[in-house]
Amino acid sequence: MRLHRFFMEREISESGEVTIIDNDLIRQWGKVFRFKVGDRVILFDGLGFDYVSDIVLLDKNKGVLKVVEKIKNENVPKKEIHLFQSIIKKDKFEWVLEKGTELGVSYFHPIVSERSEKKNINFERGRKIIKEASEQSGRGRMPILGELTDLEESLNNNFPSIAFHPMGDKFERSNFEKEKVIGIFIGPEGGWGDRELEIFKEREVKILSLGSQIFRAETAAVAVSSLFLL
Repeated sequence: MRLHRFFMEREISESGEVTIIDNDLIRQWGKVFRFKVGDRVILFDGLGFDYVSDIVLLDKNKGVLKVVEKIKNENVPKKEIHLFQSIIKKDKFEWVLEKGTELGVSYFHPIVSERSEKKNINFERGRKIIKEASEQSGRGRMPILGELTDLEESLNNNFPSIAFHPMGDKFERSNFEKEKVIGIFIGPEGGWGDRELEIFKEREVKILSLGSQIFRAETAAVAVSSLFLL
């Protein structure tokens, strides 16, 4: 039987006890999962390690677990993907965070572009979505949700990057087999503006397409990520 996994935003001792005082988590354990003393779960630190732990106390106020084994989590993405997503509608952006986390995206970078939606990102909710998707998918390392930046600032990096546009050259995955770190730029619903395409060319960002089909922004983000990570 697969053990339930829970993220702990703190250091976990590999041979000690962990006390849980998060009311929401305690309520979930008692009411939803119906855990009891003696049940086993996995705690993870988001840094690459899982901690198999037994529940030794659980009441309405707190839970106490005994760590019985520390395991290196080998569920590591084969490439470090930085997904630069132009702001889109709230529910669609959150869907990208969830599915991108499940696929193995390492960094999410929300960016403002000429045709972006209103800048209404709820970062607290976004990080909660990433946490829950990491718990569900078995990831050892938590993706990072970066701060909101503009396009030019987001290009200040030292790894190869790709911007997707219907008029770009055909994407060929084989051209990127040797790259360990890749930046992916996905435009808003209205697409990239002319000036933005010029900026990409000036900064030597490859402008590519996924073929003749036109994808929604959120679909493109997940489709492209899967091409590199699956």
